Amino acid sequence: MIRALILVLLLGSLGCWLDREHQAGRFQRVDELFLDFLVANARDRFIAADDQAVSSSPVVLVKMRLADKAEYAGWPPRPLDWQMVLKGLQAYNPAVVVIPETLFWGSPSPEFVNEAAQALVPFPSTVLGVEAQLAANREAPAFLGGLENSLPQFQKVQGDIGSVPPLGALIAAPDDLLRRQGEIGLTVPKDAGKLPYAFQESGHLLPTVLAQALARFTQTPYATQRLLLGPGAGAYLSNGAFVPLSAAGEFIINTKQPVHEVDALHLMTSELADALSPQDKANLSGDKVIVIGTDDDAQSGLARLHAQALAQVLALPRLRLLPHWAQWLLWGAAGLAGFWLVFFVPRTKSILRGMLCIFAALVTCFLAFQSSLIWCPPTIPAALIAVSTVFARIAGRRKV
Repeated sequence: MIRALILVLLLGSLGCWLDREHQAGRFQRVDELFLDFLVANARDRFIAADDQAVSSSPVVLVKMRLADKAEYAGWPPRPLDWQMVLKGLQAYNPAVVVIPETLFWGSPSPEFVNEAAQALVPFPSTVLGVEAQLAANREAPAFLGGLENSLPQFQKVQGDIGSVPPLGALIAAPDDLLRRQGEIGLTVPKDAGKLPYAFQESGHLLPTVLAQALARFTQTPYATQRLLLGPGAGAYLSNGAFVPLSAAGEFIINTKQPVHEVDALHLMTSELADALSPQDKANLSGDKVIVIGTDDDAQSGLARLHAQALAQVLALPRLRLLPHWAQWLLWGAAGLAGFWLVFFVPRTKSILRGMLCIFAALVTCFLAFQSSLIWCPPTIPAALIAVSTVFARIAGRRKV
């Protein structure tokens, strides 16, 4: 009876203290390493989403077709064209508007730039592309053209950042009037089949348009987003979103994967005539990610690549953390395992049986993640079983 009371007090006080410490983030690194191990062993679940999942992802490409260039004020499209497209899009309330191509038409700014900038105001989040160039020499600092304070940085990076392509210079940035209405991300001349998630600059990692768009859509601040490089590379976002990356921090795209498309000309004429089909309206409606850009229908341009990448990432399954109440149940199960060790296992066998209990718990977590991508931080249940094992070795059942 006394042993039972001591064990209850010991495990109860230990569990409460560990829970407070865990809530304060004391064991965060242990949990991250465990999650990295689980994800690395379920990597095939994140390689490619099926066609049906991608087709239902909330991403739409609004394309300005090269074949229709005579219908625009100029080519590439001029500020007036962008103003009309953006005004036509306002009625559909997209969650994020992504424009990978750099919207710059020279200095001084031409007509209708201010009107195009004002057309961005109603959107809750806009990501604009800044054309960048990679560095040939990793030691030379990048030329950022006064945009240092406009580019966010990844705060939590693990792994060798030396594998990430170094930034050389910013070539062109959106017109200043447009930059005031959105956030900027880096782009480089297209490399069909992959998009970088970050670039290296002076020991820091700067996000690309792809990373910016995902951060905005998932509402993940860069202070909490975790970027892992090297083997098992990926980005951990809010609500269990995970972006699988190459060791150099690039997302590999299935360029054959179709995405929902809407002709920009139909948005430009929406105030004059109902040019959008019911399917186009359905595709645009809701909290969607709208990617806008030029497209020639023959090869993957910058806008199409970003739309495909975003659609594929958002179609991937989410990591699921076990609810807190369910974690308490697991801690209770760990406590019951502790009672079994103390009262039913001989002292001489308690260490081995305790280690087997911890191993069995970890295997169960591993199998649950493999089947359903659900996981639980291992620190508290493992600690409860470990303490019970020590107590069983000291005051456990004597061998009869």
